[in-house]
Amino acid sequence: MDVEDRTKSQLTFRLMESAFMASFYFIKALSYLLPPAIIYRIPKAIGAIVFYARPGMRRRLEAKISDAMPEITDPREVSRIGRQACGSVFLPLFDLFILTRHGERYMRELRVERMEILEQADAEGRGVILTGPHIGGIGIIHAVMARLGKPYTPIVFNPKDTVMPRYVETMEFYGGMLGCDVEEPAFFVGEDIIPKIREHLSAGKRLGLTFDVDGNGIVEFFGRPAALASGLAHFSYDTGTPVVTFRLQHGKGPFDNLIKFQGLIFCDTSAERRSEVARIMREVVAYGEETIREVPGQWLCWFGLWQMWDKAREIMEQKDRKKG
Repeated sequence: MDVEDRTKSQLTFRLMESAFMASFYFIKALSYLLPPAIIYRIPKAIGAIVFYARPGMRRRLEAKISDAMPEITDPREVSRIGRQACGSVFLPLFDLFILTRHGERYMRELRVERMEILEQADAEGRGVILTGPHIGGIGIIHAVMARLGKPYTPIVFNPKDTVMPRYVETMEFYGGMLGCDVEEPAFFVGEDIIPKIREHLSAGKRLGLTFDVDGNGIVEFFGRPAALASGLAHFSYDTGTPVVTFRLQHGKGPFDNLIKFQGLIFCDTSAERRSEVARIMREVVAYGEETIREVPGQWLCWFGLWQMWDKAREIMEQKDRKKG
């Protein structure tokens, strides 16, 4: 990329960041003026507009949903899921302000299922790795857990390493104010965090990270090999820390929310590393796919599914060429 292109790119991202910052403060102001039921409808409306205004994107999104869940044969249902998915992309910002303005009611009406899974993992005394897909209330789940008395430390991007540092810093700071592990609010990606995380888990603390992001771990996901982040399985193997899968999913209104713990996965540190990491990832992804199939319109990563599949194919082809 030459100097002129780099300058144009930087200007574009600055303009985008300014737009996102303006949206942040505009929505914050709206949260003081409008009732939560109206606030909750806004991202859905925005998602519907984006879905229908961009026919090319709509067709690709519907194709991804159909590829992943061929059992859904009704085109109207596929479109409904796609429309919901577009709205879900905008919802985390609105979640932030609903929890800020109406936190007591949010927690009072929150439903919690199978908390005993987390308590069993805690009882092991080796820390807990919490994981799940980017679904539902992913933007505030750390704050909700803190308010339940079960704080954990998420792994997040360092704002300075993103294309919109002011916006990312604002979101992370605001989210941390709603609730966090006060001793260790977050680990920043790329700051030599592996020793810190091992120490954190060895001290019996909780760590949170997702799996449905770009990585090099090959796992079957919606019937095909996908390249996913496998760091959580490596951390589990290094420390003997159990893994708990969970999610915060939305219901019909701003206060109809469910936090559900699904699975408890133990690591056999005496087993061969590669096979054990692969087993943990298979179980984690199986729980995650089960969650997505239950509420497919709330998954934020439909847009990257093909890339996960494509990268896995490229990795496997490279391995085959080396063997050949």
